[in-house]
Amino acid sequence: MKLYYKLALINSVTRILIVAAFFVFAPGIIYKAAVTQVDSNLEKKKARFFDYIVARIGMNEFMSKIMEDSTYADYTIFKENYISVEPGKTFREDTIFTSPRDIDGDVVQCRVLQHNFYHNGDIFLLEIGESVQYARDINTILKRFALYTLIAIVVLTVLIDLGITQYLFYPLRKLESKLIATRHPEKFNFKPIETTTTDFRYLDRTISDMMHKIQDAFNIEKEFIANVSHELLTPISILQTRLENILSGTGLSDEVQIKIIESQLTLGRLKQIIRSLLLISQIENNQAPKLDEVNIPELLKEVADEIEDRLSDKNIRLQLHTSADLTINPANRSLLFTMFFNLVNNAVKYNRQNGSINISTLETEDHYEVSIEDTGIGIAPANIKSIFYRFKKFNAAGEESYGLGLPMVKTIADFHNAEVRVESEQGKGSKFTVSFSLT
Repeated sequence: MKLYYKLALINSVTRILIVAAFFVFAPGIIYKAAVTQVDSNLEKKKARFFDYIVARIGMNEFMSKIMEDSTYADYTIFKENYISVEPGKTFREDTIFTSPRDIDGDVVQCRVLQHNFYHNGDIFLLEIGESVQYARDINTILKRFALYTLIAIVVLTVLIDLGITQYLFYPLRKLESKLIATRHPEKFNFKPIETTTTDFRYLDRTISDMMHKIQDAFNIEKEFIANVSHELLTPISILQTRLENILSGTGLSDEVQIKIIESQLTLGRLKQIIRSLLLISQIENNQAPKLDEVNIPELLKEVADEIEDRLSDKNIRLQLHTSADLTINPANRSLLFTMFFNLVNNAVKYNRQNGSINISTLETEDHYEVSIEDTGIGIAPANIKSIFYRFKKFNAAGEESYGLGLPMVKTIADFHNAEVRVESEQGKGSKFTVSFSLT
């Protein structure tokens, strides 16, 4: 998972925990707030009650009526609120509590305010009650409002965080794109990324410095291989010529002739290795031209014809299925022939007696693939990741190999912006796929 997505996920999880905490602690807090609001309303109603009595009826007249009837009570039609005034026994400070009350035959759970007051030396008790259902209704409204607000805040902040994170990490994505696009050290883009973040600028400089060092080391290696290869070819050719001259002479014993022939074979193998290294060096130094227009199915047919003589040694059946057509331009026909020939040659070399080789093509929306599948000995899973390294040899049964065939295949594929994939199961065979990009 990408870093900025991880940060957004962490922020989201944090906010989800906040929402969870809200569901755990908020109901009690909100209910307390609702009860506090009801208590405040009771205090206001107490003040309004006395203001109403004084202004509309008169305190003396109202209290005289209570003395006659011994009590006064009033309530709303739905019994949600009530007021009662009756003679009191002792004078106490105002109290508010929750208690059931019988209102006209119905027991209602109420929040009750009791207030004692004096009139003409007598103590009276004013009781104002409000159904707790009102507090519950307020509680429900507040919880819904708080929940919707919290959800909206969480969603909004997650979107904002994701946008800000993507904006802040945009330079990192640019760095990532630069590295992904670099298929070769010489093709690295050294242009600095535009950013005001010091950390990203330092990372960009560090990567550029590292790529400079890689380029220098790579160029030294290529130059060394090219120079050594050129220097070795000349003395090898001279030695081969001298050995041929010695063989053409007379008076050599059979044992000496065999030794000379073995030496010629050894020099031939050494010359082949040097030529392979030179070819790889030329490709990596961009000295190989791309001037050809190559039809892949036709080229595969030529490879199959070229390898035909070797098939009879192991009685191997080769099947060529080229349903899709592709022409690559520009390309190097000779290099592509060498690449496919090496793959098919390996399929023959490491195949079983009476085995088979299947060459097929497949075209998708953005790729053209050539697959070469055999029924050979296969490759051990531990060796697959290093089969394209130079001079790595994993052959069996005494097959001759220099460890340069597959590295050359990889180099030629990279030169044509193609990808080489390998699938193999030891004891059953291998499948090499060369994928050309169509975009």
